[in-house]
Amino acid sequence: MRKLFLASLLALSTQQALAQNCNVEFLGDLQLDNKVITITTDDHRKVVIDANQQLWVDDKEVVLTKQNQRLVEDYYAGFYHVAPQVADITRDALDLAGVAINEVFVELLGSDNDLVEETSLKLSELGEQVHANFYAKDGEIRFKSGDFDHGDFPSAQWEAEFEHAVEQLVEKSIGKIMLAVGAELMFGNGDFDAFEAKMENFGDDIEQRVESRANLLEERAEALCYGIISIDRIETKMEKNISELANFDVLQVNKNKNLM
Repeated sequence: MRKLFLASLLALSTQQALAQNCNVEFLGDLQLDNKVITITTDDHRKVVIDANQQLWVDDKEVVLTKQNQRLVEDYYAGFYHVAPQVADITRDALDLAGVAINEVFVELLGSDNDLVEETSLKLSELGEQVHANFYAKDGEIRFKSGDFDHGDFPSAQWEAEFEHAVEQLVEKSIGKIMLAVGAELMFGNGDFDAFEAKMENFGDDIEQRVESRANLLEERAEALCYGIISIDRIETKMEKNISELANFDVLQVNKNKNLM
């Protein structure tokens, strides 16, 4: 049984694998909302790039050369590009883990069991929460640096939410699960070894199918990392070339050598 639940969480381990290659941290607070990027630095400066991609520092408009204006536009476009990727990878990782969990319950309880339907509903609600976190009601993308929890992305918040939902479902239906296991043993003449072997084989099958999809997710996450590295490099150029942004080092990416 343990192996089945490990297989279901394999998709979420994509986050941990990625974190080893691409650790993202924000020194300060960054938000993208209503097409405006607002940054509050650790030294309490307020930096804004508005919907017209105009730079403001402490409520004062900054006049830029064409070259520096391009840097600001690229910085803005970078976050606008990676934000939906963060949302999609988070949602797809949760969906994939949910598929595995759902198959476990179907195997144990049958496809017409109330727990299976409730599991699908809970996971659907969690997916909607992810969507609402990254998209406003009008469909505009939004992003906040808090989505990167202690350097991990997507935030471990969603993994915790998923695990909590599964724990609640299991606790609520532990009686049904035990009855199903008991019935399986009874009709199998009490052969626990045969039952264990059957569940191990089922777990292996799920793990193989989940692992292939999780690998694709990890590839997407690695591509996302390259995008964030690119934003970090643009930020460094802005810091060097725009005097109002001296010591402006908000985004930090600790890169594994394999990604350099």
